[in-house]
Amino acid sequence: MVAQQRVAFESQDDLQAEIEGLRQSLLSAFLPAVLATSWLWFSYVVIYDQPLKPNSAACLLLLLASYGARRLREVHHTAACWLLLVGMILAESLIAVAHPSSLAAAFGILVVIAANAFLGTGQALLVALLAWLGVGAARYATGDALRVAANGQVLTLYLLTAGASWLAARPLKTSVAWALAGWDHAHKALLEARERRGEMYRVVRALEEATYRLEHTNNELIVAQQEAELARALKGRFAATVSHELRAPLNLILGFSRLMALSPESYGEPLPRTYRADIDTIYRNSQHLVALVDDILDLSQIEAQRLPLVKDRIDLEEDVVKKAVSIVQTLAERKGLYLRLELAGNLPWILADQVRLRQALLNLLTNAIRFTEHGGITVRTSQQEGLLVVSVQDTGRGIAPEDMPKLFQEFHQVHPSETREGAGSGLGLSISKHLVELHGGQIWAESRQGVGTTLCFTVPLPETESVLATTVKTGDVHPTSRPHESCLIVHDDPGIMRLLARRLEGYRIVGTPNPQEALRLTDELHPRAILTTPLLADGLHYQFSQASFDVPIITCSLPRMAEQGRFQGVISYLVKPIAPEALATAMRNVERDGETTVLLVDDDPDAVDLLERMLTLIPRPYNILKAYDGLQALQQMQQIVPDVVFVDLVMPGVDGSELIARMRAEERTCKVPVVVVSAQGWIEDNATLGTLIGVSCREPLSLSTGIQCLKALLDALPPRYLAERAASELSVAGPLDRAASPTPQPPQAPKPIGIG
Repeated sequence: MVAQQRVAFESQDDLQAEIEGLRQSLLSAFLPAVLATSWLWFSYVVIYDQPLKPNSAACLLLLLASYGARRLREVHHTAACWLLLVGMILAESLIAVAHPSSLAAAFGILVVIAANAFLGTGQALLVALLAWLGVGAARYATGDALRVAANGQVLTLYLLTAGASWLAARPLKTSVAWALAGWDHAHKALLEARERRGEMYRVVRALEEATYRLEHTNNELIVAQQEAELARALKGRFAATVSHELRAPLNLILGFSRLMALSPESYGEPLPRTYRADIDTIYRNSQHLVALVDDILDLSQIEAQRLPLVKDRIDLEEDVVKKAVSIVQTLAERKGLYLRLELAGNLPWILADQVRLRQALLNLLTNAIRFTEHGGITVRTSQQEGLLVVSVQDTGRGIAPEDMPKLFQEFHQVHPSETREGAGSGLGLSISKHLVELHGGQIWAESRQGVGTTLCFTVPLPETESVLATTVKTGDVHPTSRPHESCLIVHDDPGIMRLLARRLEGYRIVGTPNPQEALRLTDELHPRAILTTPLLADGLHYQFSQASFDVPIITCSLPRMAEQGRFQGVISYLVKPIAPEALATAMRNVERDGETTVLLVDDDPDAVDLLERMLTLIPRPYNILKAYDGLQALQQMQQIVPDVVFVDLVMPGVDGSELIARMRAEERTCKVPVVVVSAQGWIEDNATLGTLIGVSCREPLSLSTGIQCLKALLDALPPRYLAERAASELSVAGPLDRAASPTPQPPQAPKPIGIG
């Protein structure tokens, strides 16, 4: 209420101030009119020979009053108005004296109207009274009794004029009040708009700055992501390249040192004791170096998210714990340590990769043995709320609290001052952590200095689903999986599961080699689709024709290593350094009843000698042939067709791939088995899919779904026109290549892609 009254008072003051301003401007405009009137009246008096003396005095009085009001208006407006009005009243009185019988009293009306305009209604009434007194005094002085009697009428006229002027000023005052109120509202709205515009400007500036910072941050994130991806790719490529370059010499070092250390009788004469000790040292360190190379490769694959997990239904205690303990049992006994098992027993089965879990547990066990001098190691298993827990407790020196956060970091060693024999690579615990996390588990450590360390990891229990022993699973499996995130593959090559698991991101790959199990697995797993080969598709269509559900079946020619152009007829692929067990397994598939002829092809004579020495240790009769390049091997096979050929892929001149291709082109050697020996694994990028890809569903596809399928194919298959291809081949080929190129043949028809 107080605020409303204050606003009302302020508005009233503004109204009065505005009216005063109008009155001041009116006085300035009224003075020239008074001067003109006095001049016209003086001219009238002179022209019509009226009494000059009082009329001249009246005109002079008006001139003086106007001049005084003009000078005084800047100082005091009210005094200037009164001066002018009094001058007009006196001039009217003098005119009334000079013309007693005229209507001179009517000039008082103008005085009253001017007073109301200049000073307001209240002071206009006072001016009317003064004008009436002046007229009455003039009439009394002239002795006009009749006019004196009419003075009451003159007063009434003056008062009515003042009232009429007041009434006439009311609309003007109201209009001014409205105008002022509107102006005040507009002024306030303008101020508010200015404030809002200022706030909006500040907000816009803040948004522009935030947008700039966000764009700058996004650009930095994009650059950082690209740099991180490039660094990760370079790191993986560097690790793979270095590992490949190391495997060839390591194959020789490890192979010959193993022969000298474990099979000294193959050399005929026994080696001196000091030589044996040095050879044992070389053998142990070469094993350590090979393990380090394998760790680096595993770590690079994990970081690139390309390490496959071949999951199966396993017993954690039988398939992982007991086998890992049996491997390190000799190592613990050699140091005089006990190795105990405290198993819970009757643990439920889990879905896991037993090789990778065993690798993780072996890293924990070897670490515990390496850093334990007295006492021993205890391995325990237990079950806790949907998790299986495995713990490895040792009685070593323990780990300092400040080293605990760095325990699972790459290349970090808790005790770097250990001897070379007991030192590790610093990758074992890091790899174990990654392998456990790939299974959806966790790993942690508990330690007290001087007492010992306990390393524990968990493996989650799967969902209650039945999985066959022949079923191969890859990818992450979590206890709470969403529907339709699986893809069922019906194929008999486990390598295909690994390859597709790496490439089909976002899907859990479930594979089975048995087409008869596809219907049951589909009913249990609810996969998004089934992927198989065209040869198996008809049988699957027949099985699913009576099913209550409709699952898309995608067919394409899935690759096998033996079906690839460069690997046709390859029965085994051995990666250097070659283990004797792997070599013996490969030979069991090709051995004859009598003598088996083996052709060894490698450009490194030492590698050929090593393979020969390893084969002689197998208690079977072998006829070993040697070739040191692909051309020499082809020449030997023209004379003697071997039962098996061991081929190194990287050779000068005719390399391993070309050698295999020429063997398949010859009728005498097209069916000879080949074992590839290389320092690098099978390159998955060279694998191809058949381009006759089909999709079949019992229900027809909607238009939008079909358009999405077509758009995905259009986006994934860029064209290659024959002219562009020929130009690119000519630009790459050298003069000798173009000279030796055969006559161009007509292009083959492209293979269609079908969607059924």
